[in-house]
Amino acid sequence: MGAKGITRRRLRPYSGRSGTRRRRGRWSGDFIPAETRRTLPIVLPVAGAGTFAAVAAIHSLVVDWPGGSTIAGVAGLLVAAILSEAFPLPIEGVNAGATSLAIVFIVATAAIYGWPEAAVVGLITMVPVEVERKKPPIRAIFNTGLYVCAATVAGLAAAHWRGGGLWAIVVAGFLGSAAFYGVDMFLLSAVIARLRSQNFFVTLRRYVMTTVLPFLVIASLTVTLVVLWDRSPFVSLVVVGPLITIALYERWLHRALERLREFDRLKDEFIAVISHELRTPLTSVYGAALTLQNRDVHGKTRESLLAIVSDEAARLARLLDDVLSASRLDAKTERFEIIPTDAAEIARAAVEAVQPQLPSHLELDVVIEPKLPPVAADADKLRQILVNLRENAIKYSPDGGRIEIALSHHDSVVRFAVRDEGIGIAEDELAQIFDRFHRVDPNMTRGVGGTGLGLYISRELVEGMRGRMWVTSTEGEGSTFSFELPVA
Repeated sequence: MGAKGITRRRLRPYSGRSGTRRRRGRWSGDFIPAETRRTLPIVLPVAGAGTFAAVAAIHSLVVDWPGGSTIAGVAGLLVAAILSEAFPLPIEGVNAGATSLAIVFIVATAAIYGWPEAAVVGLITMVPVEVERKKPPIRAIFNTGLYVCAATVAGLAAAHWRGGGLWAIVVAGFLGSAAFYGVDMFLLSAVIARLRSQNFFVTLRRYVMTTVLPFLVIASLTVTLVVLWDRSPFVSLVVVGPLITIALYERWLHRALERLREFDRLKDEFIAVISHELRTPLTSVYGAALTLQNRDVHGKTRESLLAIVSDEAARLARLLDDVLSASRLDAKTERFEIIPTDAAEIARAAVEAVQPQLPSHLELDVVIEPKLPPVAADADKLRQILVNLRENAIKYSPDGGRIEIALSHHDSVVRFAVRDEGIGIAEDELAQIFDRFHRVDPNMTRGVGGTGLGLYISRELVEGMRGRMWVTSTEGEGSTFSFELPVA
């Protein structure tokens, strides 16, 4: 019976009386993810070819067991391949992922010793690395099969030139590298094109164009290693220095470029946030000023317009203060005057200052433990932190509730906690809540704006005074921002 017949038979419902049994009798391939099903026509042949090549290589080595020097040389190249595969190089402009220098040592094995040794090195290189990375089984199988197949083809391509003079060794190294690269690009492009429903030749061309330079580098390193190994395996150790230098330089360059991209992203985000936050107060001030200038207004209307100008000007001043403070903290130029400070007095002042303007649906309290010791802090910075946390609690409590600022003594520190009953923070956002420009409601779906600098500034100020800050929150129930400062 063919596969279609089997499938149709399994899909046909049972004719039993129980509806439950009928449902259980139906078979579906839904337990296999759709992405996996799309790649199976590529992965299965690669896995099969890799298995066949590995078994053939092991059989060949068992029948014609290599000598001690060959085993030692292959073992050295294997260790180097495993380490290189475990720590790949993120080469800029390579879209196919980080570049592994394990290819250098696998192809060198193929050019020096033969395809059976190269296939075994490729197999043993991938298995422990894929297990440690905890990749999905389908991906681990494909990657391992790809390396075994590529190593085998590299060994066969270099076989005719192995054991000759200098030029033959050079050709063997280059042909082995080209063969490995060709198989790698062909199979990788095939599985990616299948996975993304793209044209195979377009995908292959894109990957070749973005990896041809790394291939030339790897081919030159392979040829150098093979030539030196032919002279003496110990002489080939001189290539270790350049390889380590290349690896360190590439990692440094990649980190530098990533930092530049992050700075560029932050710049764009800063411009977008600041532009939005400036527009509202400037519009209010401009409208009030035009009304006062062009109309004859008196009494309460005039006072109301002047109050708008005053409030929005203060808002602009706070915005600029936040930007300047964040800039100083980021540049590590913020100065702290650490002295014994009465934290209770500052906390009470922070609450009393906002009570007259507090919305009617909010309740703001301060709870202070008796005989609270003074803290080692900059009084102005501590006031700024409490004001930031207080304003954050008010802003993210649009439906009202109780806000509490609590101070307590714990061993050698004083703990500050600002609790609210607001919208809370999603669990997946807690790790980024203190990042610059991060906002819980970035699209202002709840009408909550802000620059996203307040919490970043608060944390940096706390750490600048040798303290620590953290947050606990349940979405929809509220948040508690806590920080500790040492006792004076």
